[in-house]
Amino acid sequence: MTTTESRVSVLLLAYNQEAYVRRAALSCLAQECEPLEIILSDDASTDRTFEVMQELAASYRGPHRVTARRNASNVGIGEHYNQLVAASCGALLVTAAGDDISTPDRVRRLIEAWEATGCRADLIASHVIDLDDDDQLHKVMRVDDLSIYRSAEDWARKRPYIIGAGHAFTRRMMERFGPIAPGVFYEDQVMVFRAIVSGGAVTVDAPLVHYRRGGTSRKPPFESQEHMKQWTLRQLGRELAEMHQLLADAQLASRLSAVRDHIELRHVPARYLQLLQLSLTGAERWAAFRDASSLPYWWRLRKMLHVVFPCTSYRIRRALHDLHEWRYRQGIATRRREPLP
Repeated sequence: MTTTESRVSVLLLAYNQEAYVRRAALSCLAQECEPLEIILSDDASTDRTFEVMQELAASYRGPHRVTARRNASNVGIGEHYNQLVAASCGALLVTAAGDDISTPDRVRRLIEAWEATGCRADLIASHVIDLDDDDQLHKVMRVDDLSIYRSAEDWARKRPYIIGAGHAFTRRMMERFGPIAPGVFYEDQVMVFRAIVSGGAVTVDAPLVHYRRGGTSRKPPFESQEHMKQWTLRQLGRELAEMHQLLADAQLASRLSAVRDHIELRHVPARYLQLLQLSLTGAERWAAFRDASSLPYWWRLRKMLHVVFPCTSYRIRRALHDLHEWRYRQGIATRRREPLP
C-alpha cells in the first residue's frame, strides 16, 4: 500500500449492501492504473457492510492506498458525498456504488478522457451494463454525449440522460459550489449541471460499470397503503430537494435566468403532489387543487383521486408492480433459453 498522495480518489459509497459490497470493493481494488486513493465508506449500515469493508482494507496488498470509514449516523447520499470530498485528497473523484462492479480499466479510461481535455472537464461519464439481482448481465445502457452540452441553456433545453454510478468529477468543481444540501438524494443532475456551467463534461464511449438495477428510486412492492404514502412522500421530498439545489447552483453560477423556468415547470407538479399527500382534510386538498391551476385540470383531478381513494390506488399500483415483475422474470427466462451467438 502506497503512502504517497494520489491525484485520483475512488469513493465507494455503501449502505446495507452486505450481499454485494465485497465484489464492488474488490473491483475498485483491482483497478489497473496509476496508484489511487480508495475510500470504502459506509453510511451507518445495520448489517455487516462496514465489517466487510474493514476486512478488505486491512488485507489489501497492492499499489493503491485503501481505507475504510463509517459515518456515525445515516446521513443520506448528499451529505455522504460532502463527507467523502472532505476526507479524500484526489483532484479527480471517481464514484463507485456499493452494489455495482467497475471494470478493471474503468479508472484508467476516465483519467485518459480527462487528460484529453487538458484536465479542463469537471465531469467524466461513461455507459453502464445492466446487472440484475442474479448477477446476470444484460444490455448496455448508453448515456448521453455530455460534450454537446456547452451551456445552462443546453441543459435546460433537454436534460441529458445520465447515470451517476458511472461518474467521475473534480474536486475544484465541488469546492466552487460547496456542499450538497443534506436532503439531496439524486446527485446525478446536480453534478452534471455544475460541470456544464463550469469546465464542461464529456462521456467515455464505453460501458465501464456493471450497474445493479433497482435501488431506492425504484417503486417497491408496497406492503400497505401507509407504506405507499410514506414512499411517495420521501420520493417527492428528494425531487424537490434536487430542484432547490439546482436553483442555488444556477444562482451561484449566474445562470439562474437560463434555467429558472425549466426547474419551476417540474417544481409545481411535485409540490402539488406533496401537498396532496400531506393534506388532512378535503378543504386542504381542494385548496391545493385550486392553487395549482397552472397544471392541467384532469391531471390534478386524477392525482387527487389517488389520495381520496388510497385503497383503490394501492391495489392498482400493487397489480402493476406484480405485472412488471412477471414480465421482467419472463424476459430473463427467455434470454437464458436463447442459444449463444
